[in-house]
Amino acid sequence: MSFNLLACKYLFTAETIEPISLPPYKGSTLRGGFGHAFKKVVCTIRGKPCPECLLYRKCVYSYIFETPSPEDSEVLRNYKAVPHPFVIEPPLETKRSYAANEKLDFNLILIGKAIDYLPYFIYTFEELGRMGIGRGRGRYRLSDVRRKRPDGKEEVIYTSKEKVLKKDCSEVKT
Repeated sequence: MSFNLLACKYLFTAETIEPISLPPYKGSTLRGGFGHAFKKVVCTIRGKPCPECLLYRKCVYSYIFETPSPEDSEVLRNYKAVPHPFVIEPPLETKRSYAANEKLDFNLILIGKAIDYLPYFIYTFEELGRMGIGRGRGRYRLSDVRRKRPDGKEEVIYTSKEKVLKKDCSEVKT
């Protein structure tokens, strides 16, 4: 049995508006803030646990964070949920304090069907920047998103100035 699983890597560049103070492992802050902002952005029926919601199997939030196992899957039928189809790679630098007007880069890897939801990820990271992250809730502005191509080169696919997604991984044969 073989199958193809597409994964795409994106580099997000944020510019700090205010000082941001992050813990040693920045990934937990990015992931936690993203989860909170994502639910705020996409949840249409608030106050219900996801599995009890009418939209459960069609909801973007449910798919990304409470990824239900496919109803027709023999292999996964005994699991309540499957692994999340995304990975946030925090900056590996040891720096924890960012002054205003500094860059903060991180990677996002989307796997399979989650690639189709890239616009939701971009919008949510913009919203998280408006909400603020870290101790003191420092705000940032998402400046651009670049796609890492299989040949190692990067291409800009989104800028905060234009607010248009130019190309994503699903549109490019690799």
